[in-house]
Amino acid sequence: MGKSRWRKTACTVVVLCAATAITSPAQTFTTLLNFNGTNGSTSRTVLVQGSDGSFYGTTSAGGTEGYGTVFKFAVMGTLTTLHTFRGADGAFPSSLIQATDGDFYGSTDQGGANGVGTIFKITPAGKLTTLHSFNRTDGESPDSGLVQVIGDN
Repeated sequence: MGKSRWRKTACTVVVLCAATAITSPAQTFTTLLNFNGTNGSTSRTVLVQGSDGSFYGTTSAGGTEGYGTVFKFAVMGTLTTLHTFRGADGAFPSSLIQATDGDFYGSTDQGGANGVGTIFKITPAGKLTTLHSFNRTDGESPDSGLVQVIGDN
C-alpha cells in the first residue's frame, strides 16, 4: 500500500471515530436503590441474575439484626428482603450462586452453630436452610463465594 493510500485510510478512520464519538448519546447513571440499614447495608458482592430475570444479592451488614441480608431486586425496581441473618443461622454473607436446581447458595463469614461461618441454601421465595456450620476443625470464616461443578466429580 502506498503512502498516499495509507494516509487516506488513516484519515478516514480518524474522522469516522471522531464522528461516532460526537454523535454517541451521553451515558447516564441512575441509582436504582439506596440501602437504609433496615433493608441491609454494605453490599459489596456481585448481583446474580436469577432464572426469573430478577437480581439476587447479599448485604454483609444491616438488616433488622445487623448481620446482613439476602435480597431480590426485581427488574421493575422492587426490593424484597428474602432473609435477615440472626447470627445463629449465619452472619455477614458473601456472594450467591444460582445452582441448576433453581435455588441460591452462599456462605457466611461468621455465625452459625459454632460462630465461625456457614454454608446455606435459600429458595427464590426466601426459605433458608443451613447446610453446614463450620467448627474450626473443618474450616472457619469462608470469605469467598461458592462454585458449582457440573459433570463427573
